[in-house]
Amino acid sequence: MSELPTIDWWGDGIKAYPDNDMMKSGAVPNQSLVVQEHQTLINHIANLGFDIVFIPFSQQLEDAKKYDFVFTRDHFMCNTKKEVVISNMKLPQRLEETDFVKKTLSDLGYTVKTLPENAHIAEGGEFFYLPNENMLLAGCSRNNQAGAEKVAELMGVNSLHIIISEGYHLDTAISPIFNQHHDCIGLMCAEEVFDNNNYQFLKDLCKHNNWELLAQLNTEKEKSLKARAAMNCLTLPGILISTAEIDDDRTIEFINNNNIRFIVSDVSQFNLSGGSVHCLTNELF
Repeated sequence: MSELPTIDWWGDGIKAYPDNDMMKSGAVPNQSLVVQEHQTLINHIANLGFDIVFIPFSQQLEDAKKYDFVFTRDHFMCNTKKEVVISNMKLPQRLEETDFVKKTLSDLGYTVKTLPENAHIAEGGEFFYLPNENMLLAGCSRNNQAGAEKVAELMGVNSLHIIISEGYHLDTAISPIFNQHHDCIGLMCAEEVFDNNNYQFLKDLCKHNNWELLAQLNTEKEKSLKARAAMNCLTLPGILISTAEIDDDRTIEFINNNNIRFIVSDVSQFNLSGGSVHCLTNELF
């Protein structure tokens, strides 16, 4: 996880990016809630027995008001061989962010790999790594195909599946569910962000891998945004951590039947900038 900046996070108001339908342009987060929600999420993860590595928030980024650095999901992808692939951000506003994670990861003993510049675009929020299957699921909104394929090559995965949606990151469109052994057993998805062909692709992918497809359909925009924020879970073995309750009976039944622990850790102020629990965290294997 990232540390918070020393000054108010987006204290002058959020600068919304045109391709992010979840950002609230001009919103000023409540700083006391920012600090409280950040610490509560830290406490939940620590209480589950996980170690947390904090990446320092760079003074240079603070001075440039590049506050999205806090969304550590976007900075890198990690495999089970202690290898990380550093992102090449699509948005020019975020290009410098990844520079400030390399030292922390190197000091921890991880092999740091980088993508060739220019032609290969990839952001961590566009990926889900399934460790037991050694599989990579990739979006193609802020990734390009060359970037997704190069990440898959550098991570040494067995297979790559590109899933196209209208979500600005794949983690705003789907979320895997892992059992206690870290096997993928299901996928949540926001059906409204897929066209017919790509929703069929997702159905076929789940059927082939014997995953339960737990689709939610919310055609009204605000309901869709709320559901997608809740779906943006930190996905751990037998655990889901979300910003809010999931309002879907079939999904809740599946979670309960498979003994998945569901934890709500409200990150409402971070939601204002388009990020949720998955965005605020990044797994190191």
